[in-house]
Amino acid sequence: MKTSKLYAFLFAAAVIASAAAGCSDSNSDKKEPAAQPAPTVAAEDLDALEPPVEHGPAGENQVEAEIGAEVNANDTGFTLNGVIDGGHNDDGTKCLYFDITLRNETDTAYTLSTLNNFYIIDGSGEEIYSDVRSQLYANKNFNSEKYFADPFDIPSNGQFSGVIGGYTVDQGLNEFTLCFFPTGNDPRAKETVFQYHITEADIKAADSSLKK
Repeated sequence: MKTSKLYAFLFAAAVIASAAAGCSDSNSDKKEPAAQPAPTVAAEDLDALEPPVEHGPAGENQVEAEIGAEVNANDTGFTLNGVIDGGHNDDGTKCLYFDITLRNETDTAYTLSTLNNFYIIDGSGEEIYSDVRSQLYANKNFNSEKYFADPFDIPSNGQFSGVIGGYTVDQGLNEFTLCFFPTGNDPRAKETVFQYHITEADIKAADSSLKK
């Protein structure tokens, strides 16, 4: 009787061991990924994070300006020195450019572009933005020491001077409003806009020093 019980016990143990071995083999290639700790941010890093700057409507502060006179906003001094008729294209359009001086009164250098910072409003109220064709025209025909294609850099506590643009417009467009956003180092800071009323008398042909 005791021998039968011993055999039964050994047989049951063998079955359990075999089943355990089978389970181990079938799952040997499956590994549960180790739990990853949640990312943490140090308290001092949280203090250093600045919330995004909220801006008001673009152009809500309109500043009327005159050619040759400096105007100031956002630690920026801006002067429109002149408007240049760079020449005419085969399709009868003309290319307009702007001679500017810009002072950066901060210790942070930044980059501006004609597309983001300038636009023209014609007599019908239509907004005209910079055209890559006029930049290609300028790169081909203008002195690279005086003409600056987009984008152009403004040094910290320094000054930028040069001809920028331009705009491809109808040959007969001789009166319009030029608008400039003094955004500084935040390209979205467009609450203030400098506006220049340009007449035909203000538009000058490109001189020999600008041409190649």
